[in-house]
Formats: sequence, structure tokens, C-alpha cells
Amino acid sequence: MTDAVRRAVLVVGVLAVLVGIAVAGGGNDGGAVGGPGAGGLSSSGSPTRVPTAGAETSAWFCAGATGAGGDAQPVMLLTNPTRWTVTGMVTTVSSVGAPTPTPVTVPARTEIAVAPAPGITGGSVASTVVLRGGGVGVTEVVSGPLGFSAAPCASTTASHWYFADASTVQGDTLSLSLFNPTGTVAVVDVSFVSSTGLVAPPAYQGIDVPGDSMVVENVGDHVQNDPDLATAVTALSGQVVAAELESAGPAGSGGPSDVLGATTPSTTWSFAQNTDVATGGTVFHVFNPSTATARVTVKIGLQQGAAEPLVMRVPAGSVSTLDTRQLTRIPGDTPFAVTFVAGGGVGIVVDRHVSSPAGAPAPETGDVAGVAGGAVRWLLPSEYPPSTGVSAFAVVDLNPAPVTVRLSVLSQAGLVPVPGFGSRRIRPGAPLIIGAGPGLALGTVPSELVASGPVAVEADAMPVGSPGVVVSPALALP
Repeated sequence: MTDAVRRAVLVVGVLAVLVGIAVAGGGNDGGAVGGPGAGGLSSSGSPTRVPTAGAETSAWFCAGATGAGGDAQPVMLLTNPTRWTVTGMVTTVSSVGAPTPTPVTVPARTEIAVAPAPGITGGSVASTVVLRGGGVGVTEVVSGPLGFSAAPCASTTASHWYFADASTVQGDTLSLSLFNPTGTVAVVDVSFVSSTGLVAPPAYQGIDVPGDSMVVENVGDHVQNDPDLATAVTALSGQVVAAELESAGPAGSGGPSDVLGATTPSTTWSFAQNTDVATGGTVFHVFNPSTATARVTVKIGLQQGAAEPLVMRVPAGSVSTLDTRQLTRIPGDTPFAVTFVAGGGVGIVVDRHVSSPAGAPAPETGDVAGVAGGAVRWLLPSEYPPSTGVSAFAVVDLNPAPVTVRLSVLSQAGLVPVPGFGSRRIRPGAPLIIGAGPGLALGTVPSELVASGPVAVEADAMPVGSPGVVVSPALALP
């Protein structure tokens, strides 16, 4: 990597320590786990926030993909909502070959697709996108024999990464990618939490990740046959980007899940659209990597009427699950929003696992991370094959008062309001769910949502077995 690229790498110090679960962790006296702002609705600390358009340079890091022939062959979408053309370089590293550079140009108010590893067969790949300017968002779509998945790329490296859910049961393969795009060696510890407690395999302590390289661990080699597994990554020196790729098979009854970790536990996590499909399943996994018990209020938002919230108590250093099929307060086959709010400043991480009825279209299963906090501006990339569009777009109001939202699409003339959408008003905690229809071909072009207060959004890709199996990433705009 050149000196110019290294200068562009955004190295952000994280104040959190991996208390209670990492081998090298320390205590925090039961307080919040996370950096400044972890308890609020701002997503300014998010590892997927779009750098300001005025930045001299910006960088994105995409991990969790495979080379040709693998379960997660990548295409990166570079979305530029600004008035300026932005140029840069995509550098792809592989577990089986030398780095591959690809120059890119992203015209103003448009989006390009980059296949970063067309000549790499087998192995795992990760990419660094360095741009001469800011304002551009980068997401990744991966596909293979099991179906497709999508995840945001990271706009920062970090010392800590957290995942709330994964599986190593027979038929599932879990790969943890540790990508070091910097010029110095990183030393990493990896620990897991399951229903049986803490697991810290000696092979995953003190992992050396050289600069400009990646290390990929097959978690099932050391943590076997575990259906609900949380992961914590701690860089003892240096910083990395961590992503998990879970391949659930066989083809036609599973799917790939590419998940970027959270760099900081948050007190607020939202999922704007969930649907309990008959004989399917929606299960939330709440990971508490602190030394204090988390009292978590689960707020359920319905399109019509109201549902009483419920309270979960998640012990320190543990994972708890919530299967919404067991909640009679939620009507079946009806979209609803869920927001998890942890009290006392204790940070948590929440992921969602969706399974579809047998025989449903592939992919049938998928894990996605929730939205930490909220934002007033969201950038929504377009869909990319094998996705054919968005089945529904959802927004949940995270404020104590109603908010209004506006939806526009990118065009060479600027932002153009979506015909017929206008300005929509949303009740606190309630979801606004917009389905595709005539004149509203969701996901065919990049779009931007602006709200009068912090909201969380979700765009459900299709075709999939059930709503929520694949979520197209939305990126918070400054």
C-alpha cells in the first residue's frame, strides 16, 4: 500500500474495552461499553457513516467475500450523491494471491458497480476503496450457489468488533475475516459467547494480521456445533476490520450472510420491518459484552394500533434471544418494527435471524445487523443482481414525537422527489412501510431519505424466501 493510501486510512481510537469476555479485557465498573455517544440516537460513531463531502480523502473497507467459485463473490456499489466527480483506487487483497489495484471514477449523482476480484479463483478477498474526496458511500453485494447477501462496507478501522449471532451447527460454515488495511501489524484476540458461556480458543489468541493483508478463520474448527454464537474481536495492537460470512446450506434451504461487525455497543438498536411468516421465524439475538446486567426494553411498533413493550434482562457477558413468534401481541403475517433500548448506559449489540418456510425461494435464511442509533439523512444504494429490487422500504420513528420524512432519487439534475410520495408523517415507534408498486420501483436507482428527526430504515431485497432475509444496506449521511 502506498503512503497516500495509508494516509487515507481512517484510524479511529475506540474507548471501549472488551470487558468480561475477552482474555485481555479489563473492567468498566458496570458502566457503558462504548465511545462517546454510545447512549444516544446519533450514528456519528457508526463504522458505516458516509464521510463528509468536503473531506480531502476518504476510505472504505470491504471484507467477508470470496473469490470466484465461492459462496460470496463480491460486487461493490459506489454511490455518489454529491455534485462532484470523485476518483480513486480499489485495492483487493486475497488469501491466494497478490494485491490487485483497480482505478475507479464515480461521476456526480450516480452509482457504479465494481467487481474487485474477477481474476481471483477460490480463497477469501477484501478490498480497500480510497477516494480523492468524501461524500461517496460503499456497500457490498455477495452471491454464490446458496443465494445472495448484502452488507455495508466500513468507513473506519477499529480496535473492537462485535457480532451478536452466528452458527456452526452441521451444515453451516462460519468464516471470520480479519482485514488489516494499514501499514502496521495488528495483533488480535477473538472470543465467543454461547449458551454454555465464554469460549476463548487458544488458537484465536494473539493472531498476527500483517499490514495490507487479511486472516480468515474457520470458526467451526475450534467452536463446533453451536447454533447461537456471539463473537468479540479485540485488537491488542493496531486496528482491523472484521466481518463474518455464514454459509448455511445446502443450496435451496439456506443462504449466505455477510455481516459487518459493530465497533461499539449501543443502547439503541432498531429493525424497521419484521414479519412473522407462517412456518417461518424471526429471532433476535441480544449480546451484552459488559460487566453489568442490561435491562433492555423492547418496543414494538405496529402500523395500526399499539403493542405493549416488554423487558429483557441480559446478564453480563451473555447472549439472550427473543423469538417474536412466541409473542401474542404481534399479529402473524403483519409487518412490525422493533427497537431495543438498554437502560443505565449499558451497551448491547443486536442481530436478527430470519428463516423462511420450507420450499421458499433462495436464499431462505439470513442474518442481519440492526441499525445502531438513528440519523436524519440516509443514502440508499440501488439493487444489484441477483437482487431485482426492493419488496418494501420501511422507516421507524425513534423520537418521542411524530416526524416527517421525504424520499428523493438521485439524478443528474440533483435530488428529485419520488412522485406520489410527498412528505409522510410517522408516529413515534411506528413503522412507515412502503411497498413497491406502479410509479414506485424501489431500489432501481439510488435514493436519499431526509427526516425531521432521527429514524432507522430498512430496505428488504428480493427475491428471497421471506421479508428480511436480505437487507440492502442504508448508509447514514452527515
